Amino acid sequence: MRKSNTESLLTADFLRMCVAHFLLFASLFLLLPWLPVALKQQLDVPLGQGVWLYAAFAAGMMGVGPFHAHLGDVYRRKNLFLLPAIGMAAAEVGYGYAEQWSYCCLLALVQGACFALALVGDLTVAIDITHSLRRTAGNLTYAWIGRMGMMVGCCVGAWLLQYLGFRQLTLVAAAAMGLGCLLGMRVYLPFHAPIGVPVATLDRFLLPRAWLPAIGVFLLAAAVGQLIPLLLTGDYCPLLGLGLLAVGVIPFVRLFVRLSHHCQRGTANASCYLSLDMGVLLGLALSYRQLDAVTIHQSALRWGVVALLFLLLAAYPYYRTHRVR
Repeated sequence: MRKSNTESLLTADFLRMCVAHFLLFASLFLLLPWLPVALKQQLDVPLGQGVWLYAAFAAGMMGVGPFHAHLGDVYRRKNLFLLPAIGMAAAEVGYGYAEQWSYCCLLALVQGACFALALVGDLTVAIDITHSLRRTAGNLTYAWIGRMGMMVGCCVGAWLLQYLGFRQLTLVAAAAMGLGCLLGMRVYLPFHAPIGVPVATLDRFLLPRAWLPAIGVFLLAAAVGQLIPLLLTGDYCPLLGLGLLAVGVIPFVRLFVRLSHHCQRGTANASCYLSLDMGVLLGLALSYRQLDAVTIHQSALRWGVVALLFLLLAAYPYYRTHRVR
């Protein structure tokens, strides 16, 4: 018997949000891994100083986290994706025209905040438009598509930076995000009446029960993040790491969701994404601090081994005893 439209996962709206989610990550990683290199050329900022952009980006991500749920309750959930995505695109264009280092730091802060809001917004929309019986499959599909967007963004960004230049690359990144917004605008989402969510809450931000697996995911993502800048040198080892992260995100999301209680699926997803993205940011910063390719490979290998041991010996036993689904 064929499934009804409400029970099908691959609805037109879900496919639109999948592409928008892909473009969100592709747009971000078209630029993010190369900011220290590009700004060294544009503003003569040393690479070691340039990595502080990642700290500003992370501060933006974490700073808006406690307000996600309240904003999603007060405003239309689709707008919680669309408006921050537009802000993120504007920040990306701003990098190409910034004339002072302080402006770049401010843009990184804004970009991080907008990315975090857009990410939680599109995750919320995707869950809301998916039938309850298909949400687990939807979450796993969504997670994989996001990491594929990250991989494609890194590869295309490394190539375009060398052939088009940084300012043109910012325009490409903004255009990709703009296309994602156009697709998101076409998604129908029923009105949700406000339920009185507190202004600051961990809901849809962090899942405290998943703190131990989050550390393992963070360490593994940091190992992969260290390899990404090597794409500029013609080294294709980062592709292996990004591919493993794209495959590994599926069991990671499943693990986080199974540690969550009722109605915490969105919080579990956001926690998994946050752990991955914060790890990648740390890896990028460490890579630009080391500079030498051999040292980067050795450091990434050490971090990867530690991460796998931590996941197997600490995180997985914790998951087995604390899972609730």
